[in-house]
Amino acid sequence: MELRNIITFLKIAELQSFTKAAKQLGYNQSTVTVQIKQLESELNICLFDRIGKSIRLTEKGTEFFEYANQLVEIAEKAKKIAIKPSEPHGKVRIGMLESLAMSVFPDILYKFHKMYPDVETMVKTDATYTLFDMLNHNELDMLFIFDKKYYNQEWIRSCEKESSAVFVTSYKNPIIWKRDLTLDDILKEPFMLTEKDVSYRAPFEEYLSSVDKRVSPFLEIGNTESIIYFLKKNMGVSFLPYYTVKKSVEDGELSILDINEFKVKMYIQVIYHKNKWKTPQMQALEELIKKNLSEE
Repeated sequence: MELRNIITFLKIAELQSFTKAAKQLGYNQSTVTVQIKQLESELNICLFDRIGKSIRLTEKGTEFFEYANQLVEIAEKAKKIAIKPSEPHGKVRIGMLESLAMSVFPDILYKFHKMYPDVETMVKTDATYTLFDMLNHNELDMLFIFDKKYYNQEWIRSCEKESSAVFVTSYKNPIIWKRDLTLDDILKEPFMLTEKDVSYRAPFEEYLSSVDKRVSPFLEIGNTESIIYFLKKNMGVSFLPYYTVKKSVEDGELSILDINEFKVKMYIQVIYHKNKWKTPQMQALEELIKKNLSEE
């Protein structure tokens, strides 16, 4: 069904004249007549009663008139999809680790919403492997993760910043005054860790395994804020991304334990699928994340 034929039909119905409709649309009258015949043939109905020089919509023509208006309206809306809006709008779906969602992202989201109030931001927190699976199935637009560098032809890493995971404890813990701390010293402390499937815990346990050591945490929990709360209560030691404890360290509430025998280099990264069309709202959020990371 040709859209131009539908537009011609609507114009004839409006003006109640084939001749006037042809003139306004810039067609020959014969062209208009052919278009209506084509439309009537496709619909298998008669659209107009032609009595003398006057025309009127038939009963079926009146019924079709409502649908014709809807079809033209939908077509106009579809055309606007390709028009770049003055401001990003719509949805952006971003997956991230809980630690980033609780520490780094709130400030970014606050700025983003102030700049682009018409964008609906949907945040999904989960383990890295789950987030990548969702990205591959187009259930997420982009990822904001803290992990090793990922190399995969299916993914584009558009932003990265080197960061680290650190051993941390309360400023009240006497261990902070011990010189030349070793991993054995720390492993004697009560340990709190995030769950096993969290990205930054894996390299720590892999290293321990390589030197025939192990850690037995008295608490495993997915929420880093809870661990930080217990650390401030001087309940032990943890291994967390530096960005989660940065403020508490700067405020003097927590202390970093420097262990030379084990350090891990990781990266805060923004990743999206190579086949994903980057929407204006995705681009805007990506640029804001880049700006925020560069200023830290």
